[in-house]
Amino acid sequence: MPARVLYLHHVVELSGAERSLRLLLRHLDRARVEPLFAGPARGALVAALAADGVPTLPLPFSRLRQVGAVLLTVARLVRLVRLHGVDLLHANGPQTNVPAGLAGRLTGIPVVWHARNLVVGNMLDVDRALAPLATRIVCNADAIRRRFAGSRGWDRSLTIINAVDTREFHLGVPRAPFRQALGVADDGVLVGIVGRLGFGKGHEHFIGAALQLLRAGVAAQFVIVGDPLFDEDAWRADALRRAVKDAGCEDRIRFVGYRRDVPGVMRGLDVLVLASDAEPCGRVLFEAMASGTAVVATDSGGTPEIVRDGVEGLLVPPGDPDALAHALAALIADCDQRVRLGAAGVARVAAKFTIERHVARTLAVYDEVLAGRRAR
Repeated sequence: MPARVLYLHHVVELSGAERSLRLLLRHLDRARVEPLFAGPARGALVAALAADGVPTLPLPFSRLRQVGAVLLTVARLVRLVRLHGVDLLHANGPQTNVPAGLAGRLTGIPVVWHARNLVVGNMLDVDRALAPLATRIVCNADAIRRRFAGSRGWDRSLTIINAVDTREFHLGVPRAPFRQALGVADDGVLVGIVGRLGFGKGHEHFIGAALQLLRAGVAAQFVIVGDPLFDEDAWRADALRRAVKDAGCEDRIRFVGYRRDVPGVMRGLDVLVLASDAEPCGRVLFEAMASGTAVVATDSGGTPEIVRDGVEGLLVPPGDPDALAHALAALIADCDQRVRLGAAGVARVAAKFTIERHVARTLAVYDEVLAGRRAR
């Protein structure tokens, strides 16, 4: 009998963490795991999981400061566990981790937390403080796992880095359609940043570097792929467009919004830029590398664990458009180096970051915690 695993998440939209969760569920061995999902009643993530054949159960998750609402969620979750015969809870983020940990204690089933984010500044690290509620804590990167150093969460934590489906992102995806849509010649250089527009994602640094290069006469085209996903970020797109318009570079720095054909986008780019202040484990890095696209990324967060400086890409300090422009200028001018970095990226993904490897390591965690339950 497959283990029945209930996955928990509180976010409605489909961003990086949600896409990673969906990718895991799509590739689970259904002979070993029967997945269910509990979270928002509607939204892009729920619709995507339902389309993948994952049963979805409505369960609201409140902010942790709303203690009464959290306790009500715990009671509902306990009922779901008992009603559906759940063997294991897999939660994604503090808003679901804490209720899952409490429900696990009340029902006697193991609980896996997935720590997908860095904690910066004066943020309270709830996961670290309440780590004993988890049976195991899966971290997306060693940079994330370091949150638990010196705490009771360290020994129960491990790192399983994100992954990519190499049947979706690969060298066989045509390069031409995306480039032709932008009017980029076969021998032109196309540099892009891909992902939602939001705080800390560094789009202003990407545009600052692009403007520097264009003013210096560098022959390249630049593209911003993605839109704001959350209402509080809507103004950012307007500000970025205004900066490009004021510089008179609208024909060289293009905004194309959200695209569904991300494999084609990644293959069409010559260089993928990740300009975030501190990205925990950027999905776009795996996608670009699997596509044979050279990478320029910020040397922060979990990125150095994925892209090695001078091997699969070039790493630059975060928040430094001058350094970003310098690295881009080097790659724009050197096709051979772009090809070398791209080929190294394909090899590294094949060796370290396939979804098959990711699933196997996750299932090993499930086997471990379920065996511990059976031994009690």
